[in-house]
Amino acid sequence: MRRWLSYLLLCVSGGIIFQVAYIRFVFLEPTYQALGLTAQEYGGIMSVFGAVAAVMYFAGGWFADRFSPRALIVAALAITGVADLALTVSPGYVTTLLAHIAMAFAGMALYWPALVKAVGSFGPTEQQGRLFGFLEAIRGVTSTVISAVGVLLVGTLLAPTTGVLALIAIYGMLCLVLAALIWFTLRGRADRVPSGERSALSLRQLAAAARNKYTWLLGGSIMLMYCFYTTLGYFSPLLQHDFGVTAALVGVLGVVRSYVFQFVAGPVGGLAVDKLTRSTPRFLRLAFACATVCVALLLVLPATPALKWVAITLMFVLSFAVFASRGVYWASVTEARIPAEQRGGVIGLASGLAYLPDAFLPGLVAWWIGDPAAGIAPHGGYGMLFGFLTAAGALGLVLTSLTLWVQRRERAAGPRPSAAALT
Repeated sequence: MRRWLSYLLLCVSGGIIFQVAYIRFVFLEPTYQALGLTAQEYGGIMSVFGAVAAVMYFAGGWFADRFSPRALIVAALAITGVADLALTVSPGYVTTLLAHIAMAFAGMALYWPALVKAVGSFGPTEQQGRLFGFLEAIRGVTSTVISAVGVLLVGTLLAPTTGVLALIAIYGMLCLVLAALIWFTLRGRADRVPSGERSALSLRQLAAAARNKYTWLLGGSIMLMYCFYTTLGYFSPLLQHDFGVTAALVGVLGVVRSYVFQFVAGPVGGLAVDKLTRSTPRFLRLAFACATVCVALLLVLPATPALKWVAITLMFVLSFAVFASRGVYWASVTEARIPAEQRGGVIGLASGLAYLPDAFLPGLVAWWIGDPAAGIAPHGGYGMLFGFLTAAGALGLVLTSLTLWVQRRERAAGPRPSAAALT
């Protein structure tokens, strides 16, 4: 019972630890107002968070090789809990910046590599699919339930800024409680320092990955889809201010868009790849086509309350395409003809490329759309955002088509020898 309780707690922690760092996906405007920031200041901090997170992704392997998963997960939850609570005690630019740097370090360097190892230790190879499948499902359910409480606080019971601070405090306390529970329940392989297993990537592996065409084809395709994902939170002020959607409904729509689709669209994408397209790049090409049409229509859609349900429908279709893609796009690595000894380096370098938009796009989008409450004029507005996403979608169509062409040529050329055989 303790074993499965610890597994459940790990899954729940995955739905809690990143919520404050990405709270903008549901409560963008109330969050930066509650923290005493402008939209531009908050967007800049989000870009710093993204840049630190990208660097910490590569550092995570070093920690995972030297410390037990239990110690890393508990430390990450404790650091994140303290950072969350600090935001409610002393909001402001410096506190928010330092808290998000701490969250990036805790989440990417300590927590995520350790979580993958801990969850994997709960079963043999043939059970890994269901272990990680339930991890994603429980994460999505947890995020949805807690965010629904947030919608109740922000939209009805409390003033929006007060409700956001209360929600951040709830997340902080939950992180600290989960840290204590996991410390006392997680035992067995997840409590041992790994021996003989290396997660950290060497410079030689990264250099080999840089010469592999799939690093740039797959990493570039995922990066372009991630541009759509990381800007979804900026649809909330658009719906509220341009299409007349109420603040309470915006919160509900944000939860559905960001969390319900997380555990609904992902499995649909997986089934579509297995049963319909039988190719991840081919499915991604369809997803890019769908997403590009949605943002192109939003680019020309008149901003009037009479068309709010058209805008909401387009946002939902776009979100579904994005989350269906998120559920499958790393499957491209196993479909590609990448030698096993290069696969770790390709995944590592492609991941750094894939999540690069977090390092520049939040600040750029905040500059584009401006901040009416602070008297900051927009620089192109949502037209710039949707124009950028339309271009990103078109480039994504090109990259996925090129990936399919490369794969067809390689299949026609016959089996590819491994790098070991070549030497």
